[in-house]
Amino acid sequence: MSARQDWEEVYKLFDPEQPAYDSRIRVDRTDGPVMQIVKALGRTFGTPRVLFTGTTGTGKTTELLRLAEQRRGIELVVFLDLERHFSEVVQDPNALQKVSPWEVCFLAGLHLIAEFRRQCGMELPEALVRDFAEAWSRAARRTETPRAAEVDVGVLTKALLTVASGGVAMATGAPAAAVPVMGKLVAEAFGALKLSLPVGRSARELPDQDPDMQTLLGCVNNLVTEARRKSRPVLFVIDGLDRIRDIERAKALFVDSQIISKLECPSIVCGPFALRHHPSTAAVRGWSAVCVLVNEPVLLQADPRKPGPGVEFFCKLFDRRVEHIQQRNKQRLIPDDLLQRLAYRSGGRARDFIRFVQAVAEQAWDAEEPVASEKTVKGVLDTMRRQREMGLHMGHIHMLEQVAADPEHRLPEHPLAQELLTYGTLLPYPNESEWFYPHPLLTMHLVKEPGSTPSSAS
Repeated sequence: MSARQDWEEVYKLFDPEQPAYDSRIRVDRTDGPVMQIVKALGRTFGTPRVLFTGTTGTGKTTELLRLAEQRRGIELVVFLDLERHFSEVVQDPNALQKVSPWEVCFLAGLHLIAEFRRQCGMELPEALVRDFAEAWSRAARRTETPRAAEVDVGVLTKALLTVASGGVAMATGAPAAAVPVMGKLVAEAFGALKLSLPVGRSARELPDQDPDMQTLLGCVNNLVTEARRKSRPVLFVIDGLDRIRDIERAKALFVDSQIISKLECPSIVCGPFALRHHPSTAAVRGWSAVCVLVNEPVLLQADPRKPGPGVEFFCKLFDRRVEHIQQRNKQRLIPDDLLQRLAYRSGGRARDFIRFVQAVAEQAWDAEEPVASEKTVKGVLDTMRRQREMGLHMGHIHMLEQVAADPEHRLPEHPLAQELLTYGTLLPYPNESEWFYPHPLLTMHLVKEPGSTPSSAS
């Protein structure tokens, strides 16, 4: 094969917007929170309800897929990708930013109905499905959800049963982890009946104790109980809420409400990053644990200018995905020193590293390089650096330099610090206690590190 064919294949293997659905291209994090969650699920007592959080781009969805695969067959795993649902079914990604706790419960019930039929080959009782549809209708009207009164309960029930009947896409024997198909199935079922549910648009919040909120929760739990009675225990794995940026919405979901944590089965919910470094997290109730997936420690805490042990993780990730290409060509596509540089400059964020590799594939394809050159890697990092610097003003830069200069690299008590964390400009790292440092792309030129002279050539 030609060099260009190799790089085209690399480009396709490194998509920063796609989790690693194929387990063959993953590198397991043996010391991460997923192993602790698996241990909790394996106990014969207690009901694990885990709020799973961490920096955006660290690979939380990939880890949740790994968890789902490990538990498939033990529990009836319902993997709900809310980000995909709002994009493909609701067709309004921004509505996710306004989703309410009761709506998350409704969507969990909706996907349970579909997954029960797909995995177990049976239907949940029509009476329970109709009760569930009626509960949504009442809750939607009470919360002043637009167009809720236009949705006929009979039509909604039919749509839910259509989902449960097992569409062609879900009966093809596709891998259980191929969860994007679920969003497509739900969208087709509702689309066939010309039904569009207004989710994430309610104008009014109701307290947990409101009768209609409790009725909806009870209907979902009735579905959970029936699924357990007919087959096996249910495990909800809910991804996507980490995309919520507003701290008030995050608090509405997990601090001011306990609805989601009242689902009567083990639940692993990917929580908003807005809660990750906010004092209100201590007030979260109803969850047995708050687990954090941290950035890989690609920086050495004693001297962040030097690479840390996390660099090796990304080198393994790259080699795992391109192993067949490198074996065929009998050479490394990206030399060790350049690959380590990409890993270090990623800041420990899997999405950034994958984006870097994809950009290297583009540039190496243009240059027809059989092996990525230093010029190519430097060019990619310089382009990524300029993108990361966009929008930063003097206040941001001063705060980043303040964190870099602090020997303990602690989080400043300032609103700008939360903003920098939210957008991945300031990154958290694990050790004996958590510490923080500017994204390594920024220390190439914009942010001055103690004892060094920044250079865009690094």
